[in-house]
Amino acid sequence: MKYNPVIVIAAYNRPESLKRLLYSISLAKQITDTKLIISIDKNDSGDQSVRNIAHAFNWTFGEKEVICHEKRMGLKNHILLCGDLSIKYGSVIMLEDDLFVSPYFHEYACQALEYYDRDSVIAGISLYSQPVEDITELPFTAIHDGSDVYFMQFPSSWGQAWSADQWKAFRTWFDTRPDIKSIPISDVILNWPESSWKKHFTAYLAATNKYFVYPRVSLSSNFNDPGTNYASLINHDGQAVLRLQGSPYRFADLATSFSVYDSYFELLPEHVKKLNPELESYSFEMDLYGNKNSDTIQTPYFITSKDARNPVRGFKRSLKPHDMNVALNLEGDDLLLCRTADIFPLRHNTRKEVMKYKYFFTRHLPGIRVQLYKSFAKYKIFSFIYKA
Repeated sequence: MKYNPVIVIAAYNRPESLKRLLYSISLAKQITDTKLIISIDKNDSGDQSVRNIAHAFNWTFGEKEVICHEKRMGLKNHILLCGDLSIKYGSVIMLEDDLFVSPYFHEYACQALEYYDRDSVIAGISLYSQPVEDITELPFTAIHDGSDVYFMQFPSSWGQAWSADQWKAFRTWFDTRPDIKSIPISDVILNWPESSWKKHFTAYLAATNKYFVYPRVSLSSNFNDPGTNYASLINHDGQAVLRLQGSPYRFADLATSFSVYDSYFELLPEHVKKLNPELESYSFEMDLYGNKNSDTIQTPYFITSKDARNPVRGFKRSLKPHDMNVALNLEGDDLLLCRTADIFPLRHNTRKEVMKYKYFFTRHLPGIRVQLYKSFAKYKIFSFIYKA
């Protein structure tokens, strides 16, 4: 099936952000006769800047429609309404107003939608490639399997495309009002604000065993402009390297790829075993970011960055991405294969905290960052020894 997704921009009260995004889509390549919809949530301040920018923008690749909502919907309901447009038009590319896109964003979305059209396991197409893991904000890179994509049981919200069938499947599930607290996803995600549609989509993916397709090189980037769910003025962790070349794209099938991740950004065990057959006899969960609650895990073993009694074996954390140390069997004591029952309680675990603070100091405090971390490590400020 041929796709020509409508571009839908969800805007609210960020005029400069919208202006920047509109500039980026005006640079699009390989695009013709494509409708642009700018959907603007009501701004109670009465400021007309966003509406004026939307109406004044000259879209040269097709029809433009500006929808100005007369009642305040809020972010979640606004995104749901924009997603519903996929049912009317067959498919959409959804862009929030603080994004910036590659000139090839539309071409990529068209080809990805066509490739995964009949794959019922795929719930959406991401334009964004994750440079960090969402819960800890530590670096993330997917293991490379030779293709231009990887798969994750985590939805994209910084540039994504849906076919009508993909969106309807989510909407049908969402409209039953499921209790997402009973679904095995991170408590951090469950505690995201009620304005977040993304936590519901994350729960949907986990509940139905579906995945998003992500590009290895991003077709969108985020400026982290202050908004409903974000307040930072200086954080640029949302910036991703943009692809500046078009086709050909090397798509892969989820069934044959070994670059498949769960909602915690952890490589699925069955794919780890493909890469490291020595682990074949173990039933385990991956927990390299240290975010999983071992009390809720059903497998007898864990591969984790947490501390544990009597580890079976261990791996270094030297290769990048960190999954490679397990995949290539690099022995060490940074990542532990252990019995799930032997993992120390969270209050006694410091490996994850050391890793998090080390990343903070080396990224955000230039000049004094290395000395600070060395001093903290020397005096064991983060170390608490647990004795059973």
